[in-house]
Amino acid sequence: MIVSHKHKFIFIKTKKTSGTSVEVDLNRVLGPDDVATPIMPPVAGHQPQNFAFKKFGFIPKRFANHMPAAKVKKLVGDQVFNDYFVFCIEREPVDKCISYYSMLKKSPDHNKGHDDLTWDAYLELGEFPLDTFRYVGAQGELLVDQILRYETLAEDLKTVGDRLGFEVQLKSKAKAGFRQDVPVSDAQKQFIYDAFASSNTFTGYTL
Repeated sequence: MIVSHKHKFIFIKTKKTSGTSVEVDLNRVLGPDDVATPIMPPVAGHQPQNFAFKKFGFIPKRFANHMPAAKVKKLVGDQVFNDYFVFCIEREPVDKCISYYSMLKKSPDHNKGHDDLTWDAYLELGEFPLDTFRYVGAQGELLVDQILRYETLAEDLKTVGDRLGFEVQLKSKAKAGFRQDVPVSDAQKQFIYDAFASSNTFTGYTL
């Protein structure tokens, strides 16, 4: 998650949408007072900064990696949140679930107890990377100014940079290499899309 006072933007990080790679690339344009949250495990090219601070006394406040926009708003205040360009990334639901499933199976940081997990068993678990709560408020209102699409991320990210006055290219490939192909039936696709109904309302993804 990033808050850039230099360029006046807030990046809300979602799951399995190249968010870590985008953080690494955006890290290159940050100013000394900007916020970049830690990534665990650390990723080369990313430098966390200013994620912990004191507000209203001596109780430390912290920004977190996948912090929802509503919580970010409370930390930065309404004026900053409303004045800055707030964005996140989303991904086609079936593709996103396959990526998440592959990470659970193959990533050494996530596969504890999942080595033998089948695709069918994963769907039964219902452990989906649903991120609606990260960019939608308690009253169902969209809290971000734009949802970039994973499928057109390089172009969308360039548009954001052009709008805010900095140049950024999607060059990093952090946490990549776990993807595996999975056969998905029409019924399974429908099952996933039903589970992602809350996010599809805002992203526009359809079968």
